[in-house]
Amino acid sequence: MNSENDKMSEQETGLKQELPVLSLSVPDRDLIQNFKRWEKEAQAFWNDPAGYNLKEKRKRNQAYYLGKQIEKSKLYSYQVPFIDNELFVATETITAYTTSSDPSAEVLPENDTTQAKVMAEELEWGLNVHSQRCNLAKKIEQVERSMFLNYVGVIKLYYDAELDDIVPQVIDPEKIIFDQSCRQGDNPLFISELREATLQQIINMFPEKRDEIMERCGRVRMTPKLANSIYTYKEVWFTQIDDDGETECVAWYMDDLLLDKKKNPNFLYDEDGVKITNYLDRAEKPYIIFNYMNDGKHVIDQTTPFEQAIPLQDILNKRGRQIVENADTANAILVLKSGAITSDEAENITRDPNQILLLNVTESDPLSNAYGSIEPHLLPNYVLNDKQDVKNAIHEIMGTPAQFRGSDDRGGVGTLGEARMVQTQASGRQDAVIRALEQGLDKYYKLLVQMMKVWYDTPKFFACRDNDGKFVQVELSRERIPDIAWVSVEHGTTQQKNKERQENVAMTLAKLGLIDPYNLFKDLGMKNADQRYETLVKFKMSPDSLSEEVRAENQNRTAYIDFACIMNGEMIEPHDDIDAEHILAHRTQITSDRFLYAKPERQKAMINHIQGEVFKLQQRVRLQEASMQGLLLDPNAPITPDVPELPAQAPMAPQGMPMAQPAGGLMGGQSMGDQLMQQQMPSQGMPMPQGMVESANAVQPVDNMAGGMMGQTIMR
Repeated sequence: MNSENDKMSEQETGLKQELPVLSLSVPDRDLIQNFKRWEKEAQAFWNDPAGYNLKEKRKRNQAYYLGKQIEKSKLYSYQVPFIDNELFVATETITAYTTSSDPSAEVLPENDTTQAKVMAEELEWGLNVHSQRCNLAKKIEQVERSMFLNYVGVIKLYYDAELDDIVPQVIDPEKIIFDQSCRQGDNPLFISELREATLQQIINMFPEKRDEIMERCGRVRMTPKLANSIYTYKEVWFTQIDDDGETECVAWYMDDLLLDKKKNPNFLYDEDGVKITNYLDRAEKPYIIFNYMNDGKHVIDQTTPFEQAIPLQDILNKRGRQIVENADTANAILVLKSGAITSDEAENITRDPNQILLLNVTESDPLSNAYGSIEPHLLPNYVLNDKQDVKNAIHEIMGTPAQFRGSDDRGGVGTLGEARMVQTQASGRQDAVIRALEQGLDKYYKLLVQMMKVWYDTPKFFACRDNDGKFVQVELSRERIPDIAWVSVEHGTTQQKNKERQENVAMTLAKLGLIDPYNLFKDLGMKNADQRYETLVKFKMSPDSLSEEVRAENQNRTAYIDFACIMNGEMIEPHDDIDAEHILAHRTQITSDRFLYAKPERQKAMINHIQGEVFKLQQRVRLQEASMQGLLLDPNAPITPDVPELPAQAPMAPQGMPMAQPAGGLMGGQSMGDQLMQQQMPSQGMPMPQGMVESANAVQPVDNMAGGMMGQTIMR
């Protein structure tokens, strides 16, 4: 690349390179030929052995990452193919550290108005939920490995018509050809991606080209085998430059057939007739490029720490092989006198302690003259030390010392404080990786918002938790997305937070009385901090009321689950241990739109469920009354409760229509809940347990106005 710079410095002004024309107005066949010329020239540049030599270096990096570092054919049969893959360890250590948390978006409002703040907050929640749905954290891991091994990481955003949503996809850099003249951060004039799909999928994407595609395949009729055959095609994003300026375009072609060509579909144009402002000032290609070590001259990095450490990995494997082979010869070599034993017998010597050897010696020669041993050669210490030094040197290049990767080898570091200092310094080395990821994620979220402006023509709903841990539902559409809000990645979110330090600071502030319980719960990472704080206040004021509230909450939870199951068509038997709070929850449910517009058979099932629970509650109340009055002399004597009079059922409406009821509500202006609550209460003149009295007092009747409104709602 130095020779390239020398040539550029010596070059005179004028024509440097004549590039093929890329324009929608170019005939299809000529446009394909121009695409191929761009691809050929770019590949020649990137794979030049005197330049980037990209193809060979990527191939070598992949092999070393997977542990394929030694050619066994170059070793003798007795040599061990020893591999100590510290490159893999270092790469995965960095990846685990820099991508330990899900990335989060940060949206700032366009102004200080409440409306702008609310819209910015909802957009931020929607972006974060979208990232979780698409498992963006896992894709960022793949991008980081690609930066180390392939010198660039690429994520592509595209609209999936089947999912009706925008989807991120990690692209293999081997399948992409970049414009070689583009500098880092600039807009490439040309990006070509090799894609593959079944023939049927390609025809579904370009149905108007079906006959021509079948002709290129040499077939007339589609068969199941042909439909599921994998074919490749090219997707080319290019910049059209003419008198009108620059226009972003895209085209697809297979062999010499142009499948389609058009403007960048991820941008709203004036001719579309949509009165929505784009978030971005101009259309951009849907590729987010991640760079790590780059001087800004090209979109692909010159080198990576992984590549720089490969020569040391070779030395480490060699030193390890020497030590292993020396260990194999740790036993002394047995030497036998010629003629003392035959060659065949010598080959059968196994060095078994119980093996018996018969040696042929004369009576005059001592037995010790018939055999002997050669002591093994011990490796000098500097060989062992050199192996450790090489290993440390690899991790010095990668920025992953022993304290950072959790190794037992502390590398001469004595105290825990010194180890922490080394770990902090190593984490500082990885700040460059984190910055590279965050720069790419900034572009990712901005492009995602732009594509939401284009493709979210109907509302999309996102369920999430707010800052206090409460469930909220966010609705996003092109009209609800602010135009001028600032969108970026929240810095530091991909990196693991020091929870131990945060908790220690919170506890210290709590001991000094400098933090309230609500923020203490949040700093300690406890869920539902607001509910915990409210519960704490209630416990301090009245522990008994808190106990009653917890019991009522459990009853209401059961009531809501029963209601949801019955409305979904499931049969739920009435519960035995319920109280007035449970019936009150049902009373609220039967005044909801979901009940009023449900199918008649499900309305009836819900009413029967409530009546059954009221009946059981009456039985329990009468037993409690009798017990309090001392009437239960014989525990085995059955008590026959009065059968409650069931309310008259409204006539069943046709299938799919809500039940029609009088405008004044049910039975003289009362709601269905009021009637059920009256049935639940004991008969006149009988005492009621104190708990039942309190629960009954909590039930407020629905006034005639509310009943009339309900009746009008039902009649709609």
